[in-house]
Amino acid sequence: MLDAAPFFFGKPDAPLFGWVHAPEPRQALALGLVICNPFGFEEICAHRSLGYLARMAAEAGVAALRFDYSGCGNSSGIESDPDTLTRWVASIHLAVDTLKQRIGVQHVVLAGLRLGATLAALAAAQRSDVVAVVAIAPVVQGRLYLRELRILAETVAGGGGLPTEKQHGLESAGFLLTQEAVDSLGALDLRKMTVRPAHNVLIVDRDDLPVQPQWAEALVALGADVRAVQWPGYRAMMADPQSSLVPIDMFAKVALALKEWSALVEQVQPTLGTEPESGKIWPSGAYVTRVFHERAVQIRVEGGILAGLLTTPAGETPSTRGVLLINAGSVHSIGPNRLWVRLARRWAAYGITVVRLDLSGLGDSPARVGRTENVVYSAEAGNDIAMAVRYMREQLHIQECQLLGLCSGAFHGFKAAVSGVPLASTVLINPLTFFWELGKPLNGGIKDYEVVAQGSIYGRKIFSLESWYKLFRGQLDQRYVLAFAGRKLGTLLRPGMEAMAHLLGIPLQEDLARELRMASRSGVQHFVFASGEPGIKILRTQGKRSVTQMLSQGRVTIDLVPDADHTFTRMDARDCLVEVLDRLVIGGAQTT
Repeated sequence: MLDAAPFFFGKPDAPLFGWVHAPEPRQALALGLVICNPFGFEEICAHRSLGYLARMAAEAGVAALRFDYSGCGNSSGIESDPDTLTRWVASIHLAVDTLKQRIGVQHVVLAGLRLGATLAALAAAQRSDVVAVVAIAPVVQGRLYLRELRILAETVAGGGGLPTEKQHGLESAGFLLTQEAVDSLGALDLRKMTVRPAHNVLIVDRDDLPVQPQWAEALVALGADVRAVQWPGYRAMMADPQSSLVPIDMFAKVALALKEWSALVEQVQPTLGTEPESGKIWPSGAYVTRVFHERAVQIRVEGGILAGLLTTPAGETPSTRGVLLINAGSVHSIGPNRLWVRLARRWAAYGITVVRLDLSGLGDSPARVGRTENVVYSAEAGNDIAMAVRYMREQLHIQECQLLGLCSGAFHGFKAAVSGVPLASTVLINPLTFFWELGKPLNGGIKDYEVVAQGSIYGRKIFSLESWYKLFRGQLDQRYVLAFAGRKLGTLLRPGMEAMAHLLGIPLQEDLARELRMASRSGVQHFVFASGEPGIKILRTQGKRSVTQMLSQGRVTIDLVPDADHTFTRMDARDCLVEVLDRLVIGGAQTT
């Protein structure tokens, strides 16, 4: 079993989703921890780390609950719901009440990261049962935070194609803040708090910027016992999800602080699994609407267990069609920009069962015994997919199963089809490669897609005298340039060498044409690319005439989404992608 329990809690028609990490009964302290997420892409980056914080708290004897705010993650609601900040603070209150009821603790600590730290402080100031607040890199001035989000949005958009805030609010790296939320955040300033959030406040400042002590000074003036530190770990934690590092030392110090604070509260031994009070709405374990039912699931595999979310149609007629959604890179089960949640709940209206799955070592699925976690192209992924499809066929009675993946998820989905996993079709979004040494890290060597993406740039620079001067003066990485040139030469010679091998009957280790034929025996291979993606050229170059032939036979399809980046971070690009996916997955199905 997993070391934590996933569940929905709160109002049945608008529940939140969370994970409770309970300590061993004999080690349990009379204190609970509620972890408050950052917003948007920062939550994606920190998701794995915050899971570690919850586990380390439980190991220290403190029950922990990590959860998604209303309209975020796997919780109910959508980004455009009104009163954003009010709903998020209310979500924290509900999480605190739920943890106290489920575990039986009397007091809690709120720990938040970035905007989560800000929300934690606001919620704590409204309660009397919060012993302490842990604020990691808190957003003190909403105005400055919005500036950061705008810079991130411009960086992702490449300087063009940004929606105006008057139209949508603020889109930043694929996540939306409504204009009402922007206005509320712009007026937010923790330095102006008139009530202290708790007697004890631990502020862990960023390790990549100078310390700004104004909030700490304001809290001291309100009578709080403030400890402001600058422990290392924040910057590495907030790298992109594939390379993010868990700040173990930082969290170990937070766990020590939790033990110290537990000694300040009444030592009432909690009773694990305390029954909820009569008349109150407490964890039901499922999200039930008139359109779909959703619950957490666990799938056993050899040496591990897979965590996922199961969304089924609400109608009485059993669903026989299913879709398996798997990780895009290291993004957990919500999918890129929360797209998997949107698709699962949308497609249930058409009678389709959807499983959103974290592969081994990604998201909330632990690595298999003896394996390394957070490996995007892992050797276990193929078996994980096979076991998930088996689960859907045998336990959910799905007769027609499709698989959908983006980037590395597309790679693993294609390889599953090649290996004969019974899939009616595979939807492959922006695959960057079709061959990879499984288990190899992302930063190892030059990849085919880098050769394609950068080939035109180097092609122009090769005729520039300035580029040659820089190379000979050592101003360019000569080893990288030579390695790139060698890889480029290999791609140019590859078609002729492969043609010769076919004529001589010599089997190739990397033969995309052959693998496309093998995959199409299982079902149609639907390729979806953002226009300009290097994967398009790789598919046509390495697939050769087989691609053209299978396109004419309908065994392969190719769709292009214009004006989109690799993960469809802009709302309009995602809407275009959803139209394509609806056609490929739903087809002519009618709503239930």
